[in-house]
Amino acid sequence: MNYSRTTLTLPFSATVGLAIFSAGAGAQSTLRELVGVVRDANGRGIRDAAVEIPGIAVRTDSAGLFRLWTLNIDTVTISIRRLGYSAIEALLSARNKQWDTVLVELEGTSQKLPGVKVAGYRNQRALEGLRTFGERKAQGLGLFVTRTDITDRNSLRLSDVLQTRRGVILVKIGTNSMGVRFATYSGPRGGCIPDLWLDGQRARGMEVDDVVATTVEAMELYDSFATVPSQFSHSANAVPCGTILIWTRIPGKP
Repeated sequence: MNYSRTTLTLPFSATVGLAIFSAGAGAQSTLRELVGVVRDANGRGIRDAAVEIPGIAVRTDSAGLFRLWTLNIDTVTISIRRLGYSAIEALLSARNKQWDTVLVELEGTSQKLPGVKVAGYRNQRALEGLRTFGERKAQGLGLFVTRTDITDRNSLRLSDVLQTRRGVILVKIGTNSMGVRFATYSGPRGGCIPDLWLDGQRARGMEVDDVVATTVEAMELYDSFATVPSQFSHSANAVPCGTILIWTRIPGKP
């Protein structure tokens, strides 16, 4: 199929290409089909990227493809996130009351988690963290989120799982993403970002919604430096504004 391609330069260090096709004519008159593909810089499809418009969230398949439906509107904000890539947001405009097919190229982030050489090593760290998760939960020194809590919420965003958790404040950091702050630091340090650890490795600058909820097995949240397990403390002089531990699911595990 022949098609034209227009590339937009966006302020969030990512490139969104719009591959121009006609949208599916079979969509219901009150809804509009929006389809697209998410790829990396080498043209490979990115699996499990979170694609969201207000009120609707889906994940890309193994080829990086996604499909969703919008109301009969002419503009919509779309956001795409995947761990290891820069998140993007863009305002899409319909043409002749149809959406162009969206081709998104995500830019890989330069940050590397220290000590993570191969997936097997990271899985080993996650297994160890999950093995002792129950012990830390039994001590009751923090807030704990289980896989059941996540699946019951049925959302791609971890922040949705934390909406009713005691002492947790959610702050908007993007059109469709939230950050976690602790009520303990709602005063002069109200904008202070908690430390986030992913599978036992400290991940500077990450927010909870940078991790797709369906890939997470468990979470731990500690609002006090005194309650954080020693292995998840760091030697920096500044005391963190809380600590969040995220444990991802192990491939092949039910």
